[in-house]
Amino acid sequence: MERQMCRLLLTVLVLLVLNSALAQNINSYSEVGGTLVLTPPFSGHINHILWKHGANLAAEWYIGELDYYGMFRGRTTLNTTTGCLEIKDMTESYAGLYTVEINNRPQSQGYNVEVINRLSKPEVVRRPLTCSTASDSCTLSCDGNTSGAGPVTYSWKKDGQSVQEGKVKTIMNNVETKSIKTFSCQMKNPVSVKESDPHQNPFFQEEPPPSPVVVLVLRVLAFLGALAAAGVLYWKRESIF
Repeated sequence: MERQMCRLLLTVLVLLVLNSALAQNINSYSEVGGTLVLTPPFSGHINHILWKHGANLAAEWYIGELDYYGMFRGRTTLNTTTGCLEIKDMTESYAGLYTVEINNRPQSQGYNVEVINRLSKPEVVRRPLTCSTASDSCTLSCDGNTSGAGPVTYSWKKDGQSVQEGKVKTIMNNVETKSIKTFSCQMKNPVSVKESDPHQNPFFQEEPPPSPVVVLVLRVLAFLGALAAAGVLYWKRESIF
């Protein structure tokens, strides 16, 4: 009897360890004042749902009875068919780890929720400010307010075309750079994307218009080409007739 109990306890312990090893928490984000939607990867018939926020109960449904607890009352909706939890008007108080039990079984996936701010419009800042066509190089920085904005990524565009990622971009005074009119940058976080106004390239040099002599030569060549084409057509027509 004792041996059977030991085996049973060992089996339970192994199952608990395996369940812990298989559990994974994914990052989920909501903007301040936005709506958070958490959908467990469960398919099948559901007769019981229990959502927790940390160690506290958030929402529960069991055979027709639906309850919301504490601060989740009035702004939370639980879908009893899919197990999806929706919370409106998110604030920092609702950040944290969310876990769910379905049919009295803890699900392997939890949700680390962060409540973050939307980004403001960034600005391209040139350093040094005295950077000009006389400089060898200068640095462009994508600056903006990222306070409470969570993970932020940066990218750059030249004349509207994406070129690279990173908060800082160094530009060289060379032939390639001189042909670019503007640089702009973009900041992105999980809830928003903001792009700066185009920033004038300090090294840009517009190609001078062709000289009158060049224009005249091109026009003469075009005229001669047209005459030659007309002559070929006339010769072919005469050959036929």
